Amino acid sequence: METSALPRDSLLLFGSESDGLAGEARASAETTFSIAQFGSTRSINAGVAAGIAMHCWVRQHADPTRAW
Repeated sequence: METSALPRDSLLLFGSESDGLAGEARASAETTFSIAQFGSTRSINAGVAAGIAMHCWVRQHADPTRAW
């Protein structure tokens, strides 16, 4: 995800930490991304993953001149 071009118009879906997205949600997704991890951990807490994904999107698409 950190090196991918994320679409400006996006809907971000996050699955559970152990099972991921439900089959129907995954099948309807146009693209899936993963977050780079190091060490023996195989998953990241869903809330943390959401924060990382939103930060990646903001870095690519937020207008720095606009006051949010």
